[in-house]
Amino acid sequence: MTTYPKLIMKDVLWVFTDYYETMDNFIDKLIKYNEEISGIPFLFDKFDIALNSSKINIQYMYWDDNDEDIIEPDFELTANNQKAFTKCELLYKVNNEVFEKLKMIDKHFFEGFQLFDRDNPNSPDVPLYFLLQGS
Repeated sequence: MTTYPKLIMKDVLWVFTDYYETMDNFIDKLIKYNEEISGIPFLFDKFDIALNSSKINIQYMYWDDNDEDIIEPDFELTANNQKAFTKCELLYKVNNEVFEKLKMIDKHFFEGFQLFDRDNPNSPDVPLYFLLQGS
């Protein structure tokens, strides 16, 4: 059984409010955002590995006004190189997947990813991470 980190990217600040056409554009915004919030240079290596897995399932939550309920969808992502996700690739793909549902709610701030501590019920060979959201 593969061991995955319990927490990923707790040191990265981000807000899910926009879609980004390219990863380069996303990286520029990510760096500027972190430097504006923290007031210090953001030393972000876009090639730094976040997760050694070719696939990942992400679960997040949002309030649905129509259903008047909390919705907790999940989705699967595949690494571009079929081996591992860089920090940038992972956050870029997650951003573009969730921003539409999160941009108008309070909990649209990124606070990292947390590993589900049991086997993924839908795909036992794919790690399941919860998107940690803050307001």
